[in-house]
Amino acid sequence: MKFLHTADLHLGKVFHDHSLEEDQRRMLDELVDIMAAPSYQALLIAGDVYDRSIPPPEAVSLLSAFLGKLKARRPELAVLILPGNHDSASRLGFGRELFRELGIYFVTRPEDAFEPVLLPVTGDGAGAACAFFLLPFLSAGSLRGEYTGLGAAEPLAGSFSLPTGTPSLPVEPPPLHAQGRLAEEAAARLELARQRVLAKGAVYTVLGAHLFAAGGLESESERVFLGQTERVPISLFQGFDYVGLGHLHRFQQAGGNAWYSGSPLAYSFGEAEAYSFGEASSAGAAGSGKAFLSVELGPGAGPGEAAVRVEPIPVRPLRRLWRLQGSFDHFFNQAEADPALQELREDYLEIVLTDGGLVENPLALLRSRFPWLLSVRQERAFAAMQAHGALRQDGAAGGERRSLAEDFEDFLAEIYGRVDADEARLFRELAALAEAGAGEGGEAV
Repeated sequence: MKFLHTADLHLGKVFHDHSLEEDQRRMLDELVDIMAAPSYQALLIAGDVYDRSIPPPEAVSLLSAFLGKLKARRPELAVLILPGNHDSASRLGFGRELFRELGIYFVTRPEDAFEPVLLPVTGDGAGAACAFFLLPFLSAGSLRGEYTGLGAAEPLAGSFSLPTGTPSLPVEPPPLHAQGRLAEEAAARLELARQRVLAKGAVYTVLGAHLFAAGGLESESERVFLGQTERVPISLFQGFDYVGLGHLHRFQQAGGNAWYSGSPLAYSFGEAEAYSFGEASSAGAAGSGKAFLSVELGPGAGPGEAAVRVEPIPVRPLRRLWRLQGSFDHFFNQAEADPALQELREDYLEIVLTDGGLVENPLALLRSRFPWLLSVRQERAFAAMQAHGALRQDGAAGGERRSLAEDFEDFLAEIYGRVDADEARLFRELAALAEAGAGEGGEAV
């Protein structure tokens, strides 16, 4: 059984006020080309198909066009999709019965997660199947504690032994709310369903899920849950041959047989490649390595064991993300003479200025050099301003109160490096008029 695992498409994403529709269309077309290989039997998309619960029409059109191209190239390919915490499960699941007839499986209701999609396995005899279980993001109250008791606040066990029978409860168990408790309940039901399908002849079992695995590495672009109770021990799902996860945007192994594919595109400059210009010019981290995951399941060493091969396929983005650091002068006055900067002109950029003084309106100025510049940061200059202000306040302690005009002159000096006498005089006159008007009970100028 060979399939491709991806997640966190975030169709409709707006990045620093810039639509990524063109970038996402390019990424989806690349995915279609990869899936054209006849060796792939399925595509798993583990949640956050859209960036928000009510996606813009352009995002819906992107998904529609993608599915159309995919099925035109590979009519027999199974497409397995579940919602993440950014998706509206009901909207994503619209028309799921019709799509199922076309081999596109939207599993959007938690209760449907325990009925697997069975796909034939090649080379293992007639009737052999791989069972794909698709677990949507579990919102508060989406499951009741039928197999894990009445939802008492107990620590997560980390693994499960199945109950001998359905527990006899005097009252209907209450709905569960914490992600950890919901995952514990889902895992108990999934393990029961997994053992049943194995008893019926399935040779492999795969789980797709959208959750925050304990120990997973976060990035700046995902919506992270608060509190340790929202982290899920991945050992809950250790019985599955492969667990394909969504939610965290970094490609990583979550433990054992569980993997995050990560988002196929970088959605924060925290995932960008880095480069510093100046006296100690140097390349930094090479980004987070965006990839699709090619997964192949085969017979293992012993009975009932599976050999799992996971191979990342690098994604080639329309534009890379770079976080650059250096002086304003270098980026503004030396950009055309610097070959390294010229190579980055068509990429998305964030520039971190190292100047000690603030530069006025740097984004507009530097965009004349870098058309895809999205962000400029001046932390060093702001820190210097704050430190200077603190020193001035300390110097004034115990003495006379500083005037508004003196603060304004300090502001001019920090921004422009000098104080314009005419501007300072005009400000003093306006401040005097405002104080006079307020003193007479009138409106301040």
